[in-house]
Amino acid sequence: MNIDQLIDKFIDHILIEKNLSFNTAKAYKNDLFKFKKFIELKNVNLNKFDNNDITSFIIFLKGENYSPTSITRILSGIRNFYKFLIGRGYVKNPFINIESPKIEKRLPEVLTLDEINRVLNLTKISRAHLRNIAILELFYSSGIRVSELCNLKISDLNLEVGFVKVKGKGNRERIALLNKKVVELIREYLKERKWNNEYLFLNNRGNKISRQSIWKIVKKYSKFSGIEKNVKPHTFRHTFATHLLSEGVDLRIVQELLGHKSISTTEIYTHIDRKRIKEIYKRFHPRA
Repeated sequence: MNIDQLIDKFIDHILIEKNLSFNTAKAYKNDLFKFKKFIELKNVNLNKFDNNDITSFIIFLKGENYSPTSITRILSGIRNFYKFLIGRGYVKNPFINIESPKIEKRLPEVLTLDEINRVLNLTKISRAHLRNIAILELFYSSGIRVSELCNLKISDLNLEVGFVKVKGKGNRERIALLNKKVVELIREYLKERKWNNEYLFLNNRGNKISRQSIWKIVKKYSKFSGIEKNVKPHTFRHTFATHLLSEGVDLRIVQELLGHKSISTTEIYTHIDRKRIKEIYKRFHPRA
């Protein structure tokens, strides 16, 4: 089999057997095509891939201007690719253990309470304002991911109790909580919505809203609010977690609400909170 066929088999494996999302599989495929480009350029045999080739591949990626974070992600994907190849008997040599480039753990950017309020208290700025503000309020109310929000169905909602069923990474299902404001907004939006579709949020043609459309909404409303930060849909998720921890919510509860498989993923938000505490200390302590 050639490398294209092996990549296709691996993608089928993670989609069907591992039950990973289409977006995750697409990311894997993009990274493996970078590996394929290197393999073909250097004429390297998959069965003879060794430490020298790994070093050359890292140099190749640096030459293509990939950041240490991207290189680490790509190498992780290739490790998983090789595990699959070895497990299925497509290659014989074990994939060499390698150290990924050391990268500084960057803290995600978050919005202050004032900035969040400025976004969510905007008066009507578009024909689809009710839908858009419901989306933004839902992000901050529940901390859900943009892909999860796109895939929400009306049947997932329980507006009486105030929660929504969310299907996250690996098809793991969890309950996301809704505050009173977002419940009111969703009810108003559903009353005004003229399209009949099982999905909750629709575009102006009556189809399921796309990730790209939500990105545009986030950018537009952040700009109108006068926020200069690089706000993305995920910024609302980071802000949700950080604000909860700042108010003393237990880390395990935040982990459950975010749908993190491992608590180590959630722990990054404790670093954000410590940073905030340090900033407050420096600002207010007379001898700081």
